[in-house]
Amino acid sequence: FRPVHRTTYENHIVWKMLKLVPDLTSQLTDGHLKTLSKSVISETWVKGSTVVGNEGFYVILKGLARPLTKVYKHLIEGNEAKSSLKSQSFQNLFYNEDFRNSIVPEMYLGSHDSMLKQWNTFGTLEVSPQAASETQAYTVVTEDDCEILKISAKEYAKIKSEKLKLENMQKEQLIRKCPYYVEWPTLSIYELIALIKWKKFPPGHVMVESGNIISYVAYINSGYCNIYRSIIGLVKLPPNKVKKIRKLVYMGKLKEKESFGEISVLLGVPFTCTVITGTEVEVAIIEDTDLY
Repeated sequence: FRPVHRTTYENHIVWKMLKLVPDLTSQLTDGHLKTLSKSVISETWVKGSTVVGNEGFYVILKGLARPLTKVYKHLIEGNEAKSSLKSQSFQNLFYNEDFRNSIVPEMYLGSHDSMLKQWNTFGTLEVSPQAASETQAYTVVTEDDCEILKISAKEYAKIKSEKLKLENMQKEQLIRKCPYYVEWPTLSIYELIALIKWKKFPPGHVMVESGNIISYVAYINSGYCNIYRSIIGLVKLPPNKVKKIRKLVYMGKLKEKESFGEISVLLGVPFTCTVITGTEVEVAIIEDTDLY
């Protein structure tokens, strides 16, 4: 079915199918796959068809196909028969404008060893200008009647753009809700957004230890951190001896929509407290090198 005719249950089945393709799961997040499952289409190609995958990423669901590759031969008469085969990597084809040193491509069917079968893939998710796409053929020839799943490169670019907008909005809202940034101008906040990375830390993780300079600024999106001050106490030991020990005394919490690390990073001042996660914590961080 075309995407518009699919039910929610059928889109769920497509999503489960996409998760079976290593070339997709190794490069795209589960969220991306779930969103893409709502827009992929299935195409049927009869035996002997030439399928050009310039406009999307293709997954073979049924049948066999063989890559159509390019052999490059030098035009200069008398040159050694130097040629190179571009096989399943389907890399760009470039021409040298100087006729005397140029090369001519010839289309060549890959060997049976390079045959593409069920769950194998070809094509690209990169959107290229038309001029470039004419020289960038991700092409196969079907050896059987084939059913092929197509993920549109333009649809993927649209999803990436929408996802980036949503993430930037979340980052902006997080920073604006932190007390130190309430009156910051929008342009300055956007500069920070471009540097932010999301990270998660487990409970009991030492974010920064007293006496150390932290290497990032952190904005807490979820969870909380406990703050401890390190003090030296005296403990009596028999007979009439005293021993110094270092203790961590609980001072309070850093909660959601609070930030820390700015002064330490910018001024190179060591932290006077130890900060330890009390729960799993998701933070937006800016590394010191990026902040500089």
